[in-house]
Amino acid sequence: ETMQVDGMTDEDHIFLKQLQALQVDQLRKHKLGDARDIVARAEELGPRRELEHAEHDHQAALRLEDSAWRKKEEEFCRLEELWRQEEERRRQEEEERREEEARRRAEEQARLRAQRERELQAKREALRKAQEEAERRAREQAEQRLREEAQRQERLRQEEELRRNNAQADIIAFFQLYDAKWQELKLSNTLTSVMLCEMPWPIFQQGCSSPDDISHRSMEEFIFHPLHPGMELKSRKDRLKIEILRFHPDKFNSNIARKLRECDRERAVEIAGALARMLTHMMAEEIQKE
Repeated sequence: ETMQVDGMTDEDHIFLKQLQALQVDQLRKHKLGDARDIVARAEELGPRRELEHAEHDHQAALRLEDSAWRKKEEEFCRLEELWRQEEERRRQEEEERREEEARRRAEEQARLRAQRERELQAKREALRKAQEEAERRAREQAEQRLREEAQRQERLRQEEELRRNNAQADIIAFFQLYDAKWQELKLSNTLTSVMLCEMPWPIFQQGCSSPDDISHRSMEEFIFHPLHPGMELKSRKDRLKIEILRFHPDKFNSNIARKLRECDRERAVEIAGALARMLTHMMAEEIQKE
């Protein structure tokens, strides 16, 4: 019994296979013929092909050699370019290094200059402060010396004033004693033993014992002294008149000399006479001045 697959019988399939085998065989025979034709034509073209292949191989070799040369040249150019680039890189790096080194040196120099300037400024400032301090101390010392000198001058002035006041007081007391002694000599009737050293002579020296102890200058200093109490308003001539009346020989010898000790009377009269002559001479000088 015949089976059908896809509408085909087994016989159809066998026939189809045989037909396919036949086609394959025909195709093989056709290709084999073509190959034989190719081989035949190749045999005919063999020498020419060999020349062509040789030329082709030579050209290929030349091309390969040229290509290799170009590659070497390109490699050389590439290496040269790399070397140039490397040199350029190194040059740039060296330039950058030098620039960086120059920059660092410049910065270091600037830093050192700034540091020196700061140190110099600090020294100048310290010197200025030291000078100001020295000037301040000098001013203070000068002011202190001036104060001390002013204080010393004030002490000296006060001491001098005190001495002057004391001296003035002593002078006034001396004049008061001088006038009191003359008042007592004129009014007392009981005095009979006055010593020569107790006599009031018109000089500041005490203990006068001779006319030589009295000078014209010492008498002027005494008679015309501005601190003589009661004489402030009297003229020079009036002051001389008072002393002339005291030491006039007639009055002195009769009224004063007898009140001294007898042993001192002669010298007292001698001194009084000398005083009277000097006073008369001084009066004459004052009259001439008028």
